[in-house]
Amino acid sequence: MPHALTHKLLLASLLLAAPCVFAADAIRLTTHQQPPLSFTRGDNGQADGLVVQIVACALNKMQRPYTVDVLPWARAQLLVQLQQADGFFAATPSAERDDYAVLSDALIPYERRWYLLKSSPLSPSSPDFKRQARIGAFNGSNMDGWLRDRGYRLTATPPNSELLLRMLQSRRVDAVLGNGYAMDALIARMGLQAELRSERAETLPMGVYFGKAFLAREGPQFLPQFNGALQGCRPK
Repeated sequence: MPHALTHKLLLASLLLAAPCVFAADAIRLTTHQQPPLSFTRGDNGQADGLVVQIVACALNKMQRPYTVDVLPWARAQLLVQLQQADGFFAATPSAERDDYAVLSDALIPYERRWYLLKSSPLSPSSPDFKRQARIGAFNGSNMDGWLRDRGYRLTATPPNSELLLRMLQSRRVDAVLGNGYAMDALIARMGLQAELRSERAETLPMGVYFGKAFLAREGPQFLPQFNGALQGCRPK
């Protein structure tokens, strides 16, 4: 009798524990330092920012646990390519990324912009700009490939946008291509508004790239559910 009772208690404890055992694993996401879109808070080191909040809102609506690691942008993407993370954001579409990941619906409207010194006579709309201008874009961004593919003189690829602006300010490059949200916020923080001007290069969607291996595990319903959950999470 004691043995039977012990067996029943063990079975009951396993059944009670089952929801935890079979609960969905946390979705492992990566992003990078690009205020105001994504950054770490100094007080606790947690990821925050406009796009982080949008992604968190959607996943919370789906009742899916998640983690967000803030990393150098090239590494944030490589981890998804190596299947050591499930998705990275916020990213614009590219053929290279499409090989191993699928882009979600747009998180926010996004402008890719040229930045130049106000004193510079160069203009991105000039037919001589590609030949004359020394261009910079930060390493790991979609923009460095975009520039190379279109024949621009990409002469500097520092690891972040602040170094890009420092290089522009010191005339080591003639123009830089950057994310309008992040660059405008950084220019204001650095007090460079009086020195720089910008022109829109193009408007693109910016979303979450989920790894194809992750989506295969999740099934075909995950991405439509996530895209649907974005409704109401974007800023008005």
